Amino acid sequence: MKLKLFKRFLLHVLILLIFCGSAFSSSLWNENSSSPFVVQKPYKIGDVIMVLIVENTSAVQKAGTDTQNQDNLSASFSHAIQKLQGVLPPSASLQGARSQSFKGSGSTSRSSNILATVAVSVKDVLPDGNLYIEGTHKVSVNEERQEIKVSGIIRPKDITAWNTVYSYQVANAEVAVKGTGAVGEASSPGLIMRILNFLF
Repeated sequence: MKLKLFKRFLLHVLILLIFCGSAFSSSLWNENSSSPFVVQKPYKIGDVIMVLIVENTSAVQKAGTDTQNQDNLSASFSHAIQKLQGVLPPSASLQGARSQSFKGSGSTSRSSNILATVAVSVKDVLPDGNLYIEGTHKVSVNEERQEIKVSGIIRPKDITAWNTVYSYQVANAEVAVKGTGAVGEASSPGLIMRILNFLF
């Protein structure tokens, strides 16, 4: 008798644990969360987030022109005109030809790789909960100055537990890199080259 009561007691305890466990697990899980192990915090204006910039771009442009124009002219004088002139021989004729051709081609190619980390701040919290961010990173080494600007919209659920987000997760992203110094000047065309490119 005691054994049956004990088994019944264990069955009730087991059922109670099952229901409590399911309720506890459902309260911890958030469907809007990117990971069950990341607790999202409410972000506000002024919060700082790290953007990991991983960008690889390339572009190739080609153009070509090929034109050709050719004219031929041939004429002979009649016997009556030859008598009036008294100068042209019987077999006199007039011939002329003109030809013109032009060929031109040009191509440009450009590629860039950007790997950097920029600290941005939340400038606005949108009505849907997304965050508008902006940030600037400046570095000066041996009179070489580099500036990276980042702006765009991110989702709070894309922010990792380490408070980071990748640049390809930024909507309407604008990543601008500007460099000044000897290297930047060497990579830019000179004044004479810019004038020639403008004229031709």
